Amino acid sequence: MPLRFEEKVVLVTGGSRGLGRAFTQCLAEAGAKVVFSSTGKSNSGAQAEEEMRGLGVDVTHMPIVAEEADLLVDKVVSECGRIDAIVHNGGFVHDKTLRKMSDEQWQAVVGVHLDAAFKLSRAAWPHFEAVGGGRLVFISSSAGLYGNFGQANYAAAKLGLYGLAQTIELEGAALNICANVVAPFGATELNSANMDEARKDVLKTEYVAPIVAYLAHLECTESGGLFEASAGSFKKVRWQQSSGLVLDTSQPVGIDDVASGWAAVCDFASPSYPSEMRESLRGLYEPHILSS
Repeated sequence: MPLRFEEKVVLVTGGSRGLGRAFTQCLAEAGAKVVFSSTGKSNSGAQAEEEMRGLGVDVTHMPIVAEEADLLVDKVVSECGRIDAIVHNGGFVHDKTLRKMSDEQWQAVVGVHLDAAFKLSRAAWPHFEAVGGGRLVFISSSAGLYGNFGQANYAAAKLGLYGLAQTIELEGAALNICANVVAPFGATELNSANMDEARKDVLKTEYVAPIVAYLAHLECTESGGLFEASAGSFKKVRWQQSSGLVLDTSQPVGIDDVASGWAAVCDFASPSYPSEMRESLRGLYEPHILSS
C-alpha cells in the first residue's frame, strides 16, 4: 500500500519556492493537508499557493516567519484542528568571513535556522502529544557537515540542528515524537544561475523531496538521524571514531605524549561507530578499566 497522509497536517516553513516548495508539493500529493509559511515580503507565497492548488493539491499559505513559532503553530492548529509534522526549511544566508562578521549577522542566521527549530519543536510538542505523536524534519546543509568559507553562522546553525534532533530522539522516544535532519542539494533559483541545463535536470528539487516526506510520516520511526540527499540519492551519515591513542595513565601524561602519538589519534584503519554519548565515552575510558 502506498504511504498516505490522509487527515494529517504538516507545516513546512519556507515552503513557497525552491526545495521548500518541492517538499510542500510532495507532501500534499501524498494526501497531507500542508500549511507552508514564508516571510510575506512579497506575493510569492500566495502565488505558490494558487499554482499548487491549480495542480489539485491541498495547501495553505501563512505569511508568518518561522521565528514566530508559537504564533505560527497556534494558527495552524486553530485553522486545521491539529498538527502532525513540521518540516523546518525556512532560512537564509548572510555570507561574511568570521573576522568581519558582526554579532547581528551571526545571530540573524542562527536565529532563523537553529533558534526557530527549537521554538517550533517546543510549540508543537504538546500538540504532538495530544494526537499520539509527531515528526520533526530539520533541513540542514553540507555546509553544516563540512563547513564552507564565509558561512560560519550558517554552518554552525545547520550542524546544531543535528544535536537538537538527537536530543529530541531521547526526550521524545516514549511519546512517539521523532526528529531527523536532512542535508539536501538541489538546483534552485539561488544556486543554479551558472549551471548548465543537464546539471539542473539531474539536480531537480523533486528528487530530494521523497526522503523529507518519508521522515515526516508517522510510519517512519527513524529518529536522531542525519541524511544527505541529492539527485535521487539518499545516504545516512554517522559519526566515526578513530582507534586512537591510549596512553598509560599510571605515568604522568603530557603534551609531548600526544604530539608523538598524533598519528594514532588520527588513525581510522579500525574505526568504531558510536551512536550515543555513553558509547563514545566508553570507547575512551574502557581501555584503562580493562587493563587495570
